[in-house]
Amino acid sequence: MGNILVVLLGIIALFLLVGLFLPRNYRVERSVVINARPEAIYPDLADLRRWPEWTVWNQQMDPSAKFVFDSPETGVGAAYRWTGEKMGSGSLKLTTANPTNGVVYDLDFEGGMIRAEGTIRFGAAAGGSGVEVTWINEGDLGKNPVNRYFGLTMDSMLGEQMAKGLSNLKARAEGGAAAK
Repeated sequence: MGNILVVLLGIIALFLLVGLFLPRNYRVERSVVINARPEAIYPDLADLRRWPEWTVWNQQMDPSAKFVFDSPETGVGAAYRWTGEKMGSGSLKLTTANPTNGVVYDLDFEGGMIRAEGTIRFGAAAGGSGVEVTWINEGDLGKNPVNRYFGLTMDSMLGEQMAKGLSNLKARAEGGAAAK
């Protein structure tokens, strides 16, 4: 029994030690070309009340989700908070909003457990047709070695959800039904 406890404590210590050497920062990036002008896409980004309509983080993902929107309604300073059984709790606040460049936001998830900065920016599409919309989410996982393990899964976890959101945004901007 004593040997099992020593081995178990050794495994936990090794797990934590390895976690200290994992990357502290993460970055997830996805892009899509949308056949619309930035000015046609911007309202869906600048008005956070529209985000549950095109991102996957909505009541379809978590029927228990509740959203609270703060003033102002659009642009810099617009913010919302959410709580839900599946989505947890968090908040998002726009820190930059420009119809020709896109938006930048601060994201606080689970009471500060994860803080991130996000950008949804407009760029020239290859071939000159439409606009390339790039969504970036990046953050600092801090000194906690367990959080750093979580960082290893961020691209696979968030990337698919961000790509789906961009697909929905594309469908809205191009006049089609949102992808399901």
